[in-house]
Amino acid sequence: LEGHSGDVNSVAFSPDSKTVVSGSWDKTVKLWSVETGELLKTLVGHSEGVKSVAFSPDSKTVVSGSADRTVKLWSVETGECLKTLVGHSDSVDSVAFSPDSKTVVSGSGDETVKLWSVETGELLKTLVGHSVTVCSVAFAPDGKTVVSGSGDETVKLWSVETGELHKTLVGHSDGVLSVAFSPDSKTVVSGSLDNTVKLWSVETGQLSKTLEGHSGDVTSVAFSPDSKTVVSGSWDKTVKLWSVETGELLKTLEGHSLWVTSVAFSPDSKTVVSGSLDNTVKLWSVETGELLKTLVGHSGTVCSVAFSTDGKTVVSGSGDETVKLWSVETGELHKTLVGHSDGVLSVAFSPDSKTVVSGSYDKTVKLWSVETGELHKTLEGHSNWVTSVAFSPDSKTVVSGSLDRTVKLWSVETGQLSKTLEGHSWGVTSVAFSPDSKTVVSGSYDKTVKLWSVETGELHKTLVGHSELVWSVAFSPDSKTVVSGSDDRTVKLWSVETGECLETPDWDGSDLRGTFTPSELTTRDGWICQGKTLLYNLDLRIDGYSESSAVWIVANNVVCLTLNE
Repeated sequence: LEGHSGDVNSVAFSPDSKTVVSGSWDKTVKLWSVETGELLKTLVGHSEGVKSVAFSPDSKTVVSGSADRTVKLWSVETGECLKTLVGHSDSVDSVAFSPDSKTVVSGSGDETVKLWSVETGELLKTLVGHSVTVCSVAFAPDGKTVVSGSGDETVKLWSVETGELHKTLVGHSDGVLSVAFSPDSKTVVSGSLDNTVKLWSVETGQLSKTLEGHSGDVTSVAFSPDSKTVVSGSWDKTVKLWSVETGELLKTLEGHSLWVTSVAFSPDSKTVVSGSLDNTVKLWSVETGELLKTLVGHSGTVCSVAFSTDGKTVVSGSGDETVKLWSVETGELHKTLVGHSDGVLSVAFSPDSKTVVSGSYDKTVKLWSVETGELHKTLEGHSNWVTSVAFSPDSKTVVSGSLDRTVKLWSVETGQLSKTLEGHSWGVTSVAFSPDSKTVVSGSYDKTVKLWSVETGELHKTLVGHSELVWSVAFSPDSKTVVSGSDDRTVKLWSVETGECLETPDWDGSDLRGTFTPSELTTRDGWICQGKTLLYNLDLRIDGYSESSAVWIVANNVVCLTLNE
């Protein structure tokens, strides 16, 4: 939607999902049709930039807050300014409607929160308590409480009826930029400049969860089949197990000597498998955290791992251009599947455990017989690396994601391309089917997670919240939740129904760097190669062995490296 001549500061959907409202530094509020993308109306009246906009629950009115220190109410039908609410002595940074559409709340740089009557425009109450700018305000769904977040590092809960301060939630180490209530009004979530997301109990005011643990980017995440646990793999070389209910770090699995690229649960939820840049596949006990087996055989980075449905076999894909099948019980190598002409980035089993699918740097998707190891089909159509592959639950369809920015659906029986899903503005890093087979989820370098209809190929939702590229996505077994892992070092849980971000564990770690001598590297056509692992040359000056940087692209990862003499 193009039309603003200045930065867009705030956007919101109408409750009937038909209209989007946007507020901009160009001093205007704009209404847009969701169906056509057409600009419906431009609401002019503010004398400074618009910082916050919101719809009334009945979709009839829009409220806007501005740097001109006013709050304005607008008719959605006519675009007319119904009322201008004057009272703040500094910029109005956040506005929201009450659930009954009768009251508006505003937060300001004057350190106050104000409640206004929508009918009369009268100032009902001024809530005083913050010592710095109020950045965000929201009503509880029951209409009884207002929450505010401030640059003073606190979150405050206020009574709408009396205006009294109920609770001050202390725990952030920097300004709070965003606050929201859970639908049941029992929990508040806050986001802060301290890089954390916190969950708070409204009843007690206590901090429920701050999930911290990894000291490096999270490359891969997955739910356990029983929905009780999340596993994450990281550039900090560890695999971590988290309680979904409590957010607690259950175990840290240590043993890899380089970054972890891929993680998965066994069907019985008892075992985790991980693949790493150290060329190994490891099996771990979920109960004890003990390393059960290390599967050694690849001569290149292990980019992807997966369990068979019966839990008896593990498949691994590697930069050595091979796919390998391993016995979970003995750790023995069963078969090596040879056919790709470049590194294998992603592998998956069909639900009936009879077929393996692999995606490669060679831009192809291949289907293999688990029983014989023979190559069944080669699916061609992508114009760049295939980064991620997965089977539908009925084993009839394969989905693939590629750096060509597309997601493709293929018939397993015929090998024909069924649909190409376009919408990402950068390469696709990860794809997965929902257990009910109705939806595909994709993650991308464009920092978004997208949900697609398998039947129509239409884009259902775009989940925005990550501040860096998304490495890995997965569905919960009940198809209600998506989990995503990102280069921003967070794992996010999303509601499939609403598209809302439910929870964000946060890990605050330093950049990871590796050191390589020039003798370990060779150059070819602008690329630096170490075995079959590619490094894209950004600023290479090998002649003088001067310090230079490169980006290591392997599996679903981008790693910053430094090359030294």
